[in-house]
Amino acid sequence: MNQGIYQIGMLCKHFKGTTLQEKNIYRIERIDVDGISIMGKDVIYTGDHPNLENVHHLIIYSNIFQEDKIFAREYEDLAHILPKEKQEQFHQMRRVEPLTEEEIFEIGTDIFRQKKKEMYRK
Repeated sequence: MNQGIYQIGMLCKHFKGTTLQEKNIYRIERIDVDGISIMGKDVIYTGDHPNLENVHHLIIYSNIFQEDKIFAREYEDLAHILPKEKQEQFHQMRRVEPLTEEEIFEIGTDIFRQKKKEMYRK
């Protein structure tokens, strides 16, 4: 597992969506969590494993524009390198990747935040 990709507090984008406005923006909350520790909590497991008791190396992340949405998924799934055609389509290499400094500035603008809030109201 490449521990250097994600860090607690880091802002990241999910691959789906062709523009930053269309992508979900997440904050990394915790790293290397076991499935047992999220059982019975308000955390949505988005991976494929049928039994949380056997899941390890989860990342807990929250949607910064829907703060009540907290998710967990295996580190390896988030760091997964997309097939070339999806990299070209979604303009990023991994399923979830850190925002650049320019993107962090962009998501902090009033215009971006207002548009994002309108998207989630629909």
